[in-house]
Parts: sequence; structure tokens; C-alpha cells
Amino acid sequence: MSVEIVDFNLKFDEPIVIALGFFDCIHKGHEALVKSSVAHAKRIGAKSALLTFSNDPNLYFSKEKQIYTFADRVKVLENLGVDIVVSARFDDDFAHIEPHSFLDILTNNFNIKGIFVGADYTFGDNAQGDVDMLRTYCEKVGIDVFVTPFAMSNGIKLSTRNLKSLVKSGDVFTLNTYLSSPYFVCGKVVHARHDGTKIGFPTANILPDENRITLANGIYATKCLVKGKLYDAMTNIGSKPTFDDETVSIETYIFDFSNDIYGENITVFFFEKMRDIVKFSSYEQLIAQLKYDEMQAKTVLKNMSF
Repeated sequence: MSVEIVDFNLKFDEPIVIALGFFDCIHKGHEALVKSSVAHAKRIGAKSALLTFSNDPNLYFSKEKQIYTFADRVKVLENLGVDIVVSARFDDDFAHIEPHSFLDILTNNFNIKGIFVGADYTFGDNAQGDVDMLRTYCEKVGIDVFVTPFAMSNGIKLSTRNLKSLVKSGDVFTLNTYLSSPYFVCGKVVHARHDGTKIGFPTANILPDENRITLANGIYATKCLVKGKLYDAMTNIGSKPTFDDETVSIETYIFDFSNDIYGENITVFFFEKMRDIVKFSSYEQLIAQLKYDEMQAKTVLKNMSF
């Protein structure tokens, strides 16, 4: 299945059931919301849709960057069975749109048969619109509204802010318990200095996405998706001090793999941070550590269902 992307400001006549929210990433609370909307759409013979932003609203408010980019979120939503992603750009006009004007545009441009939101959903200028306003408006135009309860974790509301702290600390093991699918990064494999190849650990190198909050530097147990096939791997995020290389990159050593994949787009899924990056006094010490890292990664990944 391939997700269809449509513009919020353009007419789209097919009947849809739409999920509304910020969706910085897709955590378990979002997943429950999306699955409910997808199931309802199937029941009534409509397509499932979700509204999200093509750019990062956090930057508009001078806040931390998003966890996932628009393209990343589309990948996750596709796996959840969403048919259509409605793309809106967050700019001055969108930020200051009055709540009723937002709903007017939404209902005029789209043939909406149902709306799904979280219990804390807000919209419009200064978040003046809330679930009660949405319900009142939709009752008048004959659209069903479905509200999902807060997603909780240990008695605390699951929030993007808490998830961002896990990204920054590198605790992907805990992070993954809250996300719809394991934390991942995507990118095109590029040429670098080939230092790994020289010591028997060739890596697939991709550049960090500057539009996302950065995962903490370190060595991680990962899986790498290459041309539709998933491989066990380990990944270095950060510099390579043993080689006196301070360039920050994402370098993945794919186990039992020797294909040339330069120029290919790959996806790296992160499961556990194994250690910090350190400078070794010799290449021999580094090689010994990497062999140990590989054994540790294989042990970690053996217990990971994905």
C-alpha cells in the first residue's frame, strides 16, 4: 500500500475519516487513535486520513526540533494502514487562523465522515479551539466526532516532551516501548573515509537529518533495512576519535553483508545503546572492542521481536 499525500488547502472529494493532532512522532497513544480511525473508515466504506504538518511547528515557536520529519511519519502511518496524509504547512497564516475558520476550511475542502482526536486536542490561534468546540461545530454539520482517552505511562500522560528526553539520552530501549514502531533513521548511503573497511568493519554511512532532534552519540544494536530485506547490525552515531575524525555521521556495520549499496536509501532501526564512543590507543584495541560489540549486538537483537 502507498499513502496518498494531499494538500490541506485543496479540494478532495472522496469520503474520509480523519485523525487530527500534532503527531511529532507516532507513539502508542497516536497509534491507538490512528487504528481506531482506520477501523471506522473501513466499517463505513471511507478512506482513512490523518492531518499533519509538512514542516516543523516547533521551530516556529523556537522549541526543540521534532522527533520525526514529515517523511518519517508517513512511513509509520503507511504501516498503520492510513490511506491519505493531509499535508499542511505551519506558517504565520496557519498559526493565527481562528478555530472556526480552520474547521470551515477542513470541512469545505474534504468530504469528512468522521473525526478522531485525542482528549487534549486543541486547534486554531493560541489553541483556542478544543474538543468541546469541535463537537459543537460537527453536530451542526452532521460529522461524527470520536475522542480517545489520554495515553498513560506509569500514571503519567504520555508526552512528546518525555520521548524527546529519551532520544537525547540515547535510551532507545525505553523509547521503543512507547513508539508505534522502533525508533529509526533513514538516508542515502554515501562515501566517507572508508576507515571501517581498512580494519575489517565496512560501514554504510548516512548523514544525520538536521530537521530532527539528534539521537545521543554512541554505539547501538540496530537492524538495517536494505532493498526490502532486514539485517542485524550495529551503528555508530557521532565522531570517530580513534581515527581523529570529528565528523558526526551515522555509520552502520551490517552483519554478514558485503553488497555495494552506495547511493541506496536505507532505514536503520535502533534497539539498545551498548556504550559511549571512546578513543582507543590503537587500532588493535578498537578492533577487539568492535568484535565484542558485534557479539553483544547479536545477543541484544536475538531477543528483539520486530
